[in-house]
Amino acid sequence: MDTETKFQGLAGWLGSRLEDWRNHRDSNYLDSWDEYYRLWRGIWQSSDKTRQSEKSRLISPALQQAVESSVAEIEEATFGRGKWFDIKDDMLDQDPSDAEYVRNLLQEDLEETGAKDALCEVFLNGAVYGTGVGKISVEERIWKYPVEVPVEGTMVTERILQEDTVVDVRIEAISPKEFLIDPSATSINEALGVAHEVIKPRHSIIEGIKNGTYRDIPIEGSYNVERLKGFDPESSRADASDQIKITEYWGKVPARFLSESESIDDFEYDEDELVEAVVTIANDSHILRAEENPFMMTDRPFVSYQHDIVPNKFWGRGVCEKGFNPQKALDAEMRARIDSLALTTTPMMAADATRLPRGVKLEVRPGKTILTNGDPRAAVMPLSLGTTDQNTYTQVASLQNMIQMGTGSNDTAQASAERATSAGMSMQQSSAIKRQKRTLMNFQNTFLIPMINKCLWRKVQFDEARYPVADYKFVPYSTMGIMAKELEAQQMVSLLQSIPKDSPAFDIILMAVFQNSSMHNRDQIVNALMQDAQPKPEEEQMEQMGKQLQLKLLEAQVQKTMSEAQEEATKAMKNAAEAGAAQPNELVIQEKFLKLQKELAAIDKLRADTENVNSETMRNIPEIEHLKSETLLNIASATEKLQG
Repeated sequence: MDTETKFQGLAGWLGSRLEDWRNHRDSNYLDSWDEYYRLWRGIWQSSDKTRQSEKSRLISPALQQAVESSVAEIEEATFGRGKWFDIKDDMLDQDPSDAEYVRNLLQEDLEETGAKDALCEVFLNGAVYGTGVGKISVEERIWKYPVEVPVEGTMVTERILQEDTVVDVRIEAISPKEFLIDPSATSINEALGVAHEVIKPRHSIIEGIKNGTYRDIPIEGSYNVERLKGFDPESSRADASDQIKITEYWGKVPARFLSESESIDDFEYDEDELVEAVVTIANDSHILRAEENPFMMTDRPFVSYQHDIVPNKFWGRGVCEKGFNPQKALDAEMRARIDSLALTTTPMMAADATRLPRGVKLEVRPGKTILTNGDPRAAVMPLSLGTTDQNTYTQVASLQNMIQMGTGSNDTAQASAERATSAGMSMQQSSAIKRQKRTLMNFQNTFLIPMINKCLWRKVQFDEARYPVADYKFVPYSTMGIMAKELEAQQMVSLLQSIPKDSPAFDIILMAVFQNSSMHNRDQIVNALMQDAQPKPEEEQMEQMGKQLQLKLLEAQVQKTMSEAQEEATKAMKNAAEAGAAQPNELVIQEKFLKLQKELAAIDKLRADTENVNSETMRNIPEIEHLKSETLLNIASATEKLQG
């Protein structure tokens, strides 16, 4: 069978569906996305004019600030504490060290391939377009590094270049303008399929044919990039003849279309089996690759999240959509004011043409001399157009506040924030933080966790030497963002001012303040506070020795007092007998014995207190040892972070 016609049926079956998906996306979302992109970039177009006389081309940065503020919050919440995901092992596994090893190794590998930069771009796409999409790809690369080896037959060594094959798992941010999905689906997994459309140079296709990735088929001509709506018009395409459109489809296809040339009309859902496959199409007509899904989990290498959820829709709602209408009104208001300022601050001049010399060009500028025939005040005079309405400043502030209300960004409402009370500011910040947390949870549940799962699956499948097979569960590190940290820090500092320094709660709150800070030596400070808060064995031993010494001194004093009392009693009885008294003075003896009883009671209390302290110390020894081990782990982690 001719290689060109082998997948003719597959090309027809898949091409018709991709065209429908593309038309649905472009007709419903593309124009809005272009508007959001322009406003975020601050690019003016003639369609922004609200009147024919409008001269100003100003685009307010309010929406831009809202986007950047939202993206910064998500970035800080995700990467703020260094470890941006964790791995939880199965409860039946008694040794958690393997899970910790995999987590550290996977994070190191992902950061080496630029995962953080890719995720930041995904955040930005989500804020601008409403949906962030990422693609996970696997590729091999040659890693070259120097090694020192002994020279055979000698006692010397030499340095040579060693080469190893390394499996890289990369995360790529995809613009929604380059992504296709079944319109009836609300997620990537439930869709019939998804596709990534991109314009590539011809040489990259030739390289794919040489390394066996693509089929060796002739690709004539080039793709008309004007047909492909949604791609950046600013991108440079100097040689249009060298551009080829590549559509990479991941999803279900009829199984027999992968091996036979069948007509599209022969397909029946009731009879034909659908299998997960990958199909690469060049210029919408040439099948470069068609095979079943090569991954062991048969999953699709795409993940997505909605910046703000739109029920029963795949495409979400971003910051630009929320602030679009007040941004347009704000731009119109500011452009009108600037045009008014140009007329009122630089007035137009009226001149009597009969009083000006012939051929004189009337121009007003500093230092200009105007020649007139007669009195200049009668020949030339300024036209007063009044002043710019000061209410425009209030209207601008109101529109900025509307953008803040719609997007949840505090940066755009600086003027109103300065006039707000402390309680009002706290309520405003708390509301904004709640909205950011909702976006963060969307990202973690629908993007981060599936992405980490897919990355580990690829590593386990293609990098067997470094990644063991185990049952791992992923838990993202959901730290607080910038705004949440600042608000909580303010609250904790205010609380510290009302708590005595000798209170145990003071040290706890102080430690929490440093834990939520962004200081580079935060971990060192927290570890130092933990060490100070722990009981010191030397001090406890000295305290116990002091109490024991005090007890011995008191017992010796009591013994001395008892002996003295006994001597006095004996002496009193002797004197009484010599004096012929019938009985000694009972009151004196009774006082002596009452004093002795009080001193004995004091001794018993001191002894009991000492025993209680000793038992409490023995009970706290396991807890102290546990705190010591945790402190050592924290110090090791902080040292590793500082060295890295």
